[in-house]
Amino acid sequence: MTMKKISNRIKRLKGTYEDADFKKVLKQLNGRAMLVVAIINNNCQDCEKIVQFTKHLESGFISKLPQLVMLYGHNSSTLEMREDRDSPAAEEKDEKSEKKVEGSKKGGLGDSRDLSWAMIPEGHGYCIYMGEGQPVTYHGIFEHGDFGNNIIDSLRRFKSSIRTLAGLPAKRRFMDNKGTGIVIETNGATPQSKIIEIENKLKTYESKLRTPVYFCKGIAQEMCLFDKGVIKYRMKGFNIDKFLRKAF
Repeated sequence: MTMKKISNRIKRLKGTYEDADFKKVLKQLNGRAMLVVAIINNNCQDCEKIVQFTKHLESGFISKLPQLVMLYGHNSSTLEMREDRDSPAAEEKDEKSEKKVEGSKKGGLGDSRDLSWAMIPEGHGYCIYMGEGQPVTYHGIFEHGDFGNNIIDSLRRFKSSIRTLAGLPAKRRFMDNKGTGIVIETNGATPQSKIIEIENKLKTYESKLRTPVYFCKGIAQEMCLFDKGVIKYRMKGFNIDKFLRKAF
């Protein structure tokens, strides 16, 4: 499906879309803005948190976020019962959801009012593009209440060397894919002010630190240096100066 040129920075979509459709949007943006694509599931009560954020954007809040473009739609697919997000069963279910991405290219839901996209299987979740590369994708089992904060965090990191991993499943994929870099894991008890403080501290090392840095929301409050998927150094807490001295 082709997509019309964006006239507004928040727009509701319907129909079945391919990756190429959103790559066209990214080329239009040409690095000037970050793109968020969200699918709100009509059978998920937690999706009301995403609905509320989109309403805030539509009512004028998006004017305060000049580097954001958001495309969203609804989907009526039936969801399976969601387990606790930190349980082994939840992790297994999330991993299965990830494997569905490559096998769900057919799309074509019966309801023409639905938004369908293979990158968000089960018609439930969202992606954050900070460039023309692979987006940070949240789907399957994810924390809906983090939707707005994840967008704001990503906007703050836009055009920065600091990146984001979409939670613990993404951290596992990072390890499985033999990733190299620093992963800073925060949890629900980590104040937003502390995360911003860490980001600002890291920016003072940008000219010297060649290793990519990723933030990950999980269970622990720790920093790890990964070398080709293997943890070389781990430290509890967020003492950046001490961590870099010890890790390097």
